[in-house]
Amino acid sequence: MKSATRKIVTAVTTFSVALSIGFVMQYGDAVAARLGIDEPIGGPDGRTQVSIPASAVTTSNVAVVPPLMAPRATSDTMQTANIPQELVTPTLQMPELTAALDLGAASTMIQPPEMQSPKVTVCNPSMTATALPMAMVQLQLAGDCHKSAPVSIHHQGMIFSAMTDADGKLSVDVPALSRDALFIADFNSGKAAAASVTVPDLDKVDRAVLQWQGDDGVQLHALEFGAGYNDAGHIWSASTGTFDQAQDGQGGFFVSLGDVAVSDTLRAEVYTFPSGTSARDGQVILNVEAEVTSRNCGRDVSAQSIQIGPNNSVGAIDLTMTMPGCDAIGEFLVLKNMFADLTLAAK
Repeated sequence: MKSATRKIVTAVTTFSVALSIGFVMQYGDAVAARLGIDEPIGGPDGRTQVSIPASAVTTSNVAVVPPLMAPRATSDTMQTANIPQELVTPTLQMPELTAALDLGAASTMIQPPEMQSPKVTVCNPSMTATALPMAMVQLQLAGDCHKSAPVSIHHQGMIFSAMTDADGKLSVDVPALSRDALFIADFNSGKAAAASVTVPDLDKVDRAVLQWQGDDGVQLHALEFGAGYNDAGHIWSASTGTFDQAQDGQGGFFVSLGDVAVSDTLRAEVYTFPSGTSARDGQVILNVEAEVTSRNCGRDVSAQSIQIGPNNSVGAIDLTMTMPGCDAIGEFLVLKNMFADLTLAAK
């Protein structure tokens, strides 16, 4: 990190505590509807019954025509008809049937062409979730109809953008924020996939999440056991720590989420410390920095923090602050109180 001026700011500017984080708050009815959660419209079997009023039925007037009456015959108008003694009965000539109907021949009659059902391509994406050590979860997403497509991953209030590959697949390791972890991949096109998994070792880690959208220039920093900036114990996006070191209880590790190839991408930075297996006593200081850049100077910047741990209930803080003017480009604001610092005891 280049040497730069840092101003300590107690981040009380437009803070709001998010008291309800979870599936209902984040996803609501829209994504649930994409997963097929429907209710009937009404009436038996989801049908709507309609009654037709009697006033809507009309009858037609039919004129009755009286029978025509012929004039009565009189003796003056009667004439005698000569009737022959023998009546010739005409004979009806029927064509000779040379063969009985052949049922087999009848079957050779021209049949209507067989109707071919149109082929329908099923494009429902699928996703699996697998628990990994250190309360991590590997997501495997497959969507044949979503090749090189942006997708938003939702989990317990954390959201980040990703991009599928040329085959419509995505593999990403995500820090879990709940023991019974539910993940949703939303393509924002009416298609979504969900997967859940139990994360047995979640109660052994402390985890801090900073998330934002676009190029707001915010950063999460962890200073472990008295480390200063750029020291060995300074864990951030440019020095992420190691997974092996965390498994040994010697330090934390850092994960960056969010694909910058997605327009106006949703991003998240996550710091994890194995507090349940810590090999050291001491403190971890958690800071949020906001760099003044040409993209954010003089305008509002928004971010959200989420923090979980074995000794802490889930908490979230929303921050909106106005950045200094463009004459302060290159300076950093250090935002305090976005996270609670960690006090650790060796196990």
